Amino acid sequence: MTPHCQHIAVALFVRHPVPGRVKTRLACDLGDGDACDLYRAIVADIIENIKACDLPLYVFHDGAAAGGLPLEWLNAAEGVISQAGDSLGERMTAAFEYLFSIGRERVVLAGSDIPGIDAQLLRSAIASIAEHEMAFSPAFDGGYGLVASNKEGFRVAIFQNIPWSTSGVLEMTLERCQAEGVSYTLLDPRQDIDTLKDIEAYCGQPSSTAVSTNGWLVSHGFMLPLMIYC
Repeated sequence: MTPHCQHIAVALFVRHPVPGRVKTRLACDLGDGDACDLYRAIVADIIENIKACDLPLYVFHDGAAAGGLPLEWLNAAEGVISQAGDSLGERMTAAFEYLFSIGRERVVLAGSDIPGIDAQLLRSAIASIAEHEMAFSPAFDGGYGLVASNKEGFRVAIFQNIPWSTSGVLEMTLERCQAEGVSYTLLDPRQDIDTLKDIEAYCGQPSSTAVSTNGWLVSHGFMLPLMIYC
């Protein structure tokens, strides 16, 4: 790890990959097992891209203990921490505050259902919060799949009382940034995968770095091998 990375961290929010517990909307069409396997493929790709940037990874999981998490997730992480809080906003706040408390000064927090979270996006996020206080990568459903903040610009209020899982998440969050006097920038958008329609949209413009995700989609007939390189 290069010295300048010592003050940077990537927080990855994950769910324990248990069939029937992850990607429940997709499971209605794919079945519990396939939905879980696709989720594991997406997480594997995100972790590989974080490793390609040589950035320290902290895995924040939704269980009381880390038992049951895949060994490759654990081995890739500098820290494995249980998510704390009831709402998503509370859990995100707790993750940022924890990493700032241990000396990290620039933090990128990413969700685990976006196979297009690649090294380029991660580097852009880190660079952006050297100039701005926050950065967001929009999702096409009105939310965002990645948020970055530097320590000076972090405000708890930005994540409070947001109607999570609605189409107004990003818009309201940016309004909150403006109200708090926090400067921000928007990064390139990325496609999250929660439904079959999302899979179709992703397959129209797949990420070349999402090797495991693309392999799963090809093997299950959603995508032709040639599409990966178009």
